[in-house]
Amino acid sequence: MSDQTKGTEFGLSTADRHTSAWFKEHYEEAAGQVVSFLAEDGIDLAGLRVADVGCGDGIIDLGVMHKGKPAQLVGFDIMATDTDELLEFARREGVAEELPDGLEFRTSEPLRLPADDASFDVVFTWSAFEHISDPLAVASEIRRILTPDGKLMLQLWPFFHSEHGAHMWQSFPEPFIQHLRSAAEIAEVVRAAAAYPPELTEEFLEIYNTLNRITLDDLQRALLGGGLAVTKLQILSETVRIPPQLFRRSLSHLAVAGVKLLAVPG
Repeated sequence: MSDQTKGTEFGLSTADRHTSAWFKEHYEEAAGQVVSFLAEDGIDLAGLRVADVGCGDGIIDLGVMHKGKPAQLVGFDIMATDTDELLEFARREGVAEELPDGLEFRTSEPLRLPADDASFDVVFTWSAFEHISDPLAVASEIRRILTPDGKLMLQLWPFFHSEHGAHMWQSFPEPFIQHLRSAAEIAEVVRAAAAYPPELTEEFLEIYNTLNRITLDDLQRALLGGGLAVTKLQILSETVRIPPQLFRRSLSHLAVAGVKLLAVPG
């Protein structure tokens, strides 16, 4: 898997998310990218206090604990992380018999992190910021829990306006469906497919409808407003073929698929 490691994957069943491939993509590849992106700038996680904002199932956090060896890693998410399920998965994949000491998960409010001021040396977030209703508020919270010399590593993929920004690559092979089809048309196709239980289908559609449509410039404004300045930037992109209906759309919106960045208080 490339830098465009996927976050929320619409159209994937619970069983799909419990495959060895899913585990490897998150435990090995995503976690490895977090550790290496920081290490490129001389940031060694060993012995540090680390937080993950938007931790999901916790697989990336387990990988970062094993690869980076921080003293503490707290995963925050608005949905409770199932540690029993995570441990079962880790045992099945042969990477751990018990979850590491220092790894914990906390359920957060949408715009508030249950942590003290200046309590973390490093915060990372992976494929979460496109789902956050108020990026400025969450950026401010990240700044609050960071030490004055702390670091934020942020990955976002895909941006809403980019080729796969609908997050529905499993259900819609064609690109840019979020621009070429109405929300009603997308919902009609997904519901008619009846590939999953109705409640799961509606969950997928609700997530799609609440994507915040943030752009790279919007993200920078949110970080700056929250007291964080970007010091390193890696654009995630690939060759895209633009349909005639989108000829007048911003090329930066269509072509910038994602980003990895490093930010510091300032």
